[in-house]
Amino acid sequence: MSQSVTLKPTGASIAPSTDNTTATSKPDAVPTTRKMTIQPPWVKRQINLVLIGETGVGKTAMLDLLANVCAGVQLEDFKATHQAKSERGGSSAGSQTNVPEFYTIPCANGNEVNILDTPGLADTRGIDMDNEHKAAIANAIKKHFETIDAVIILANGTLARLGAATAYALTTISGMFPNSIVDNIAFIFTMVPDPTMFNFDRASLPVELKKAKIWSINNPFAQWIKYQERLAQGPPTVDEDILEEMNESVHRSYTKALKMFAQVFQFLDKCKIQPTNSIYNLYIMSTDIEAAISNVIARMDQTESTRNELKKLQTDKTAQEQGKKMNEKYEEIINTPFYEHDATGTEHNTLCVAGTCYSNCHEGCGVGFTLDRSTLGDNCSAFYNSTGSGLKRVCTICHHLAEDHQHYRSKWVKRIKTDKVVDEDAKKRYNEAKTEADRIAIVMEGVQKKVEALETEIVSLEKELSELCDKYNQLALSGSFIGYISSAIRLLKLRQETMKKEGADAESLQRMADRIGRLEHKRKVLEEAEKPRKQKLKALFGL
Repeated sequence: MSQSVTLKPTGASIAPSTDNTTATSKPDAVPTTRKMTIQPPWVKRQINLVLIGETGVGKTAMLDLLANVCAGVQLEDFKATHQAKSERGGSSAGSQTNVPEFYTIPCANGNEVNILDTPGLADTRGIDMDNEHKAAIANAIKKHFETIDAVIILANGTLARLGAATAYALTTISGMFPNSIVDNIAFIFTMVPDPTMFNFDRASLPVELKKAKIWSINNPFAQWIKYQERLAQGPPTVDEDILEEMNESVHRSYTKALKMFAQVFQFLDKCKIQPTNSIYNLYIMSTDIEAAISNVIARMDQTESTRNELKKLQTDKTAQEQGKKMNEKYEEIINTPFYEHDATGTEHNTLCVAGTCYSNCHEGCGVGFTLDRSTLGDNCSAFYNSTGSGLKRVCTICHHLAEDHQHYRSKWVKRIKTDKVVDEDAKKRYNEAKTEADRIAIVMEGVQKKVEALETEIVSLEKELSELCDKYNQLALSGSFIGYISSAIRLLKLRQETMKKEGADAESLQRMADRIGRLEHKRKVLEEAEKPRKQKLKALFGL
């Protein structure tokens, strides 16, 4: 859910001013500021923006500044506009914005700026919370915009290089948006009082964003508030020279901010409008791929289990004493029901993904679609009246932890293969066999063929997983599905630990280890494949 607010400075006229004088506060010796605005002619009557930034870079203050400047309000008349309806409180280490909030800013030139302010990515509460943020952002974009003009990313410009949190946030963003939007992404670096304080290294950006537009700012709105607080204290609490210096500084920042915004809006006016359905569709694709990965791994796991049962039959001396008994065992194995995902349209369900548990713990879950597993633990009815909290809460249906559950737009279904092709020749030879040994040999031959077919099916499933990743790569701005391959590896390792606890044989464990190794190899191959592109861009930009 997102909130909608119109940002219009209280008590301030939005009509453009033509007066060149400036009202000054103590001390008297302050520079006068020509009443500038950022209202050059725009072709677009409406500009739609998505605002994204790491926690603590000043999105709220930026919204206040933008609302005042767009309205033509002069520095001395600045008013706070942000209404903190979505603030969650608590430690400043976590994102202070829980849900996306939609703002409409009326401009003095009659135009309108619509901004979707997003939750802070790289939240210290964990990657699961970032998944929750991504879901909220995608849904809010779909709700409020049919098209967007740009994505503005705020970052701290005083850092020499991107911090780990910002780097992660940018990687997340790159995975959320399609590559068609790359030219519509720009950066505004905050907390930069003068050029000597701008320490950002463009080389820190993801390769796909190295050509993005960059501006820097020292927010005069925040400075003005501090100045007014000091001014209210007055001498002798605050020296008049300090007050004068603060006043000069805030006016310089104000003038620079107006120039910067003029450039920003020229950029926005020229940006090619992007349909938002491609963003939402990419998000849906990513969640569907998550489900597909789970499904493919489950099918691989069950196929491997069937293969192992057949391999045991090949060495089962007791079963081999009678051809009929062996044939019955063979039929029992290949007709064992299996589980796979079945799409449920727009309805989402809480499913268990722990090892060989194929439980639909809550079909048609009433909790809004979420990738945050702790939210499921606290709110999904499958965990009502259970022990623990959050990720460690125990499901009352399957008795696994919340961390082993996930929302999917699909559910587990139990099926029996109906596409079995009877080997008529083998059947005829079995019925015509003169000795028990001949009948056993014919069944063993069928077992071996089935084992080989299952091994081929496993390879086909691995290829299917690779194709899912490739499909995503072609659409996403990041051009990489490495994160989702990592998710598959984590799921397989979870299954590997379950197998160990269940006492799986050494061969099965080795095959699982080999499968994980192949995926890790694919991840490494993708990482290596990106190096030439990164080096080429590095040489191109001299970074």
